[in-house]
Amino acid sequence: MNKKTFPIDTITIIGPGLIGGSIAKAVKERGLCKKLAIAAREEELDVVKRSGLEADLYSQLASSIAGADLVVICVPFDALKTILLQIKDHIEPQTVITDVISVKKEVMTLFSEFLGEKVEWIGSHPMAGSERSGFDAANSSLFEGSITILTPANHVSPLAIDCLKTFWEKLGSLPIALSAEEHDALVSEISHLPHLLAAVLIESVSSESLQLVGPGFKDTTRIAAGCPRLWKSILMANRHYVQKVGEKFILQFQNALHILQQGDENALFELLNKAQAIRKRLEKK
Repeated sequence: MNKKTFPIDTITIIGPGLIGGSIAKAVKERGLCKKLAIAAREEELDVVKRSGLEADLYSQLASSIAGADLVVICVPFDALKTILLQIKDHIEPQTVITDVISVKKEVMTLFSEFLGEKVEWIGSHPMAGSERSGFDAANSSLFEGSITILTPANHVSPLAIDCLKTFWEKLGSLPIALSAEEHDALVSEISHLPHLLAAVLIESVSSESLQLVGPGFKDTTRIAAGCPRLWKSILMANRHYVQKVGEKFILQFQNALHILQQGDENALFELLNKAQAIRKRLEKK
């Protein structure tokens, strides 16, 4: 492919939800393309239309990617196969394909199966989001200060990788490259397991206790408000790694309970003090 400089001609976003909508708003705000195309179901396009965002809207996927320099697929994992089936015979040679799905090994497998090595495809996962969903929750500054993990296939050209890196940088994100396996293992610890824990925690609390909750409990369980369909597909697709880190968590939690059972104040203070120090370091990131 030829080197692309921004603004590029056409960017197509498939799926204008929280992430896709935030990308669309950021692209328009920063002037990253001459034409912004958005593809979705009619009811989703109506929401975009009412927002006043200037974009070409398509209900037909094949039409939406015609002439595109960059296509960003922003759908849940369980919808990806259907999308690829509809676009695979219509992708043009200059087009770079990426996604924003929170698992990567299974995504890369589907890309390989349906797109092969004639298409430039690179996995993306912006480490940004919200417990809210849909285009109305989209925010053009969502990616500022975030990290975006890229998982390029071996056959992809350096120019395609450079194009996608530049794209995420212009949205305010820092792109880093990992293998799909590395991504799934690491993200299971910091994103997927915490979501499952928040869901289990909120399910385990009595209705009487829920009437007394303050900001601490709300902060701890905020992510449980995320879209169930989206998180079902994420957790199922990455269940191997989530189970592994979950088993590690259970051992550590059992140790914490043992400390309480033994009445070991020194060990309990050490655990809490170490956790506080780690959490404070996160505030500086």
